[in-house]
Amino acid sequence: MKLFQNVLAAGAVTLLTGAVAMPAGAAETTIEISVKDNKFQPAELKAPADTPIVFKVKNLDGAPVEFESEPLQFETVIKPNMEGVVKVKAQKPGRYEFFDDFHQGNKGTLVVE
Repeated sequence: MKLFQNVLAAGAVTLLTGAVAMPAGAAETTIEISVKDNKFQPAELKAPADTPIVFKVKNLDGAPVEFESEPLQFETVIKPNMEGVVKVKAQKPGRYEFFDDFHQGNKGTLVVE
C-alpha cells in the first residue's frame, strides 16, 4: 500500500510540474516554410511574442538542408524531398536569424512581435 501511495504522489508531482511548465491557454504558433532552389520561401516569417513556435520545413530540393538558428538554439538536417519539424520555446519581441548551414547564402529572419 505504501508503494502505491508513493507512486500516486510521484504522478501528482509530475502532473503539477507539467502544468507549471506549460501555462494554461498557451498555444503554439505553427509556421510553414519551404526550401526551393536553395532559398527559404518565405525568407521572412512572423510570430507572436511569448508563444511557443513550431516550424514545419519542407525541403523541395534534391539535396539536404541544415535548418539552423543560433539565437533560437536549434539545428536539424532535413533530407531531400522530406519535411522536418522544429519546436522552439516562446520568444521575446525581436528579429532572429536562421540559415541553411549547407548553403551559406540561404538565410532568413523570424520577426517576433
